[in-house]
Amino acid sequence: MCLQHLRARLSPDEQLAAEKSFALYCKPVELYNIIQRRAVKNPAFIQRSLLYKIQARRKKRIQITISLSGSTNTHAQNIFPLYVLLTRPTSNITLEGHSPIYRFSRVCLLTSFSEFGNKDKTEATFIIPDLKTLSTSRACNLSIILISCGQIGQIVDEDNCSGNYVEGSSLQKLEGKCSWGKIGTNLLASSLEKCVTLSAGETVDLVSTVTMSPSFLEPKFLEDNCLTFCSHKVDATGSYQLKVCISAEEAGARDLSLSPYSNYSYNDVPLSILPEIIRLRAGNVIFNYKYYNNTMQKTEGSPSLPPMIATFTEDFSCPFCLVPCGSFKGLGCHLNSSHDLFHFEFWVSEECQAVNVSLKANAWKTELLAEGVDPRHQTFSYRSRLKKRRRLVTKDEKFRHVHSHCIEPGSHEDAHAGSEDDYVQRENGLSVADASVDPSHTVHGSNLSPPTVLQFGKSRKLSVEQSDPRNRQLLQKCQFFHSHRAQPMATEQVFSDHDSEDEVDDDIADFEDRRMLDDFVDVTKDEKLLMHMWNSFVRKQRVLADGHIPWACEAFSRCHGQQLVQNPALLRGWRFFMIKLWNHSLLDARTMNACNIILQGYQDGSSGPK
Repeated sequence: MCLQHLRARLSPDEQLAAEKSFALYCKPVELYNIIQRRAVKNPAFIQRSLLYKIQARRKKRIQITISLSGSTNTHAQNIFPLYVLLTRPTSNITLEGHSPIYRFSRVCLLTSFSEFGNKDKTEATFIIPDLKTLSTSRACNLSIILISCGQIGQIVDEDNCSGNYVEGSSLQKLEGKCSWGKIGTNLLASSLEKCVTLSAGETVDLVSTVTMSPSFLEPKFLEDNCLTFCSHKVDATGSYQLKVCISAEEAGARDLSLSPYSNYSYNDVPLSILPEIIRLRAGNVIFNYKYYNNTMQKTEGSPSLPPMIATFTEDFSCPFCLVPCGSFKGLGCHLNSSHDLFHFEFWVSEECQAVNVSLKANAWKTELLAEGVDPRHQTFSYRSRLKKRRRLVTKDEKFRHVHSHCIEPGSHEDAHAGSEDDYVQRENGLSVADASVDPSHTVHGSNLSPPTVLQFGKSRKLSVEQSDPRNRQLLQKCQFFHSHRAQPMATEQVFSDHDSEDEVDDDIADFEDRRMLDDFVDVTKDEKLLMHMWNSFVRKQRVLADGHIPWACEAFSRCHGQQLVQNPALLRGWRFFMIKLWNHSLLDARTMNACNIILQGYQDGSSGPK
């Protein structure tokens, strides 16, 4: 339905511009074709798991309603209450005189004929798979079983009934003599396949004859929602037949009736071609492609349509990737989510289901390039952050800053420790200070030696005059980086005496800290010393967060315990400081007690904690 009258009024230049406007469809369609070909081997998601496809499959299931008519069962007496169950055999192995063991999930109760009584007590409704699924081996084993215990007069309590549905646990009262018969869903499916109007949303009425045979319902399987019948325990005579009325319709027939497309009348269609017409109309969708400022459109039968664009699809299929969507609603979900370079308008009438397609104004802009420049030769910048693998930290490694290490004087390890370089080279080229042990804290002749704290190396620079030619040559081969900006350093910067980017020198930091504390006039000398010891400790050990405070207090007590117990004023100030931290909820009582135990050990042994 191309607007031929508008096209006839266009000048040749305008017609050429219109064709160019329509050619803009080709580029996004080619993109979607590439994505679709890649998705064949590596799909982004499973099509059958989409919600709209699941809903479409559920609407294709068959809803059957079973009832009994009094006019066709005049000879039947004492058949109520009648239990109707949807069952499946658990195995194909049967014993002599026994029926297969059936497993059931829902039980419906009928108490009267359809002409009398409440509708809830005269009809049993079940949902069975669609006709295509019923043809499979597993689904065709479904059976509808009818059990009559009328001659015994047993009936389930109303408290165990919800409408006409009965709880499975209540069936334990049904054990004993009964009459039963079954309707196979495979026979039901063969009858429904002949009804061409079922897929059009119409209701199909069938009548099935069921032979009710006397039997004995075994009680031992009822607790597991299973049942079986034994014919040896009852008299085989007394069989009778029931005429069962079955009404079948698709589960989504009510929603289908709301669409104007389903109100199409097939009265004028010959019966010979009626099934084919219904099948062709079921999922047909027409696509109209608008172009030239949405003043023109092309659809089925229009000339010069590119072959890559479909204008007419079946089974609610996408025109670009040909994916069946199950329903018109599902087609809308797929188009809007997977093909967002286009704008879609959906409309339904009694004659057709159609989609108007148009290009979005700003969805496909051409990149701005200089004239005569090949975009493949343009510089392409890409930056990726290297993902660092997280290493699990053990409980012992959390206290890696505190190590108990004693070196005997004159040993090989002591001589080797003094000759090690102050700097070690990491694999990534960053120079870091090596951890060294302060020998002043080493106590000999006693097992109670205080643990020493790893000191962060000082970032001193080697001047040109102090450096050995061999060391200078080795340093020139290494690549050094600034500590803050991580930028490479020149050789002149490495050998320069200039402080690089405010890198911290511990001696200078301690000197400035003492000078700042000396300015206080209302603080005693011991308090200033304690403040300086704590400031120096937290700076070297990188105590940055509140959660570090408990560890820092315990480590400080171990590191400076000997000095604290030798000066009572210093020890008293340290305990007052811990109380201050406890008042601010930065230190817990258990850690405070541990610190006092460490200090008590130094006081008792005069050498270290016990």
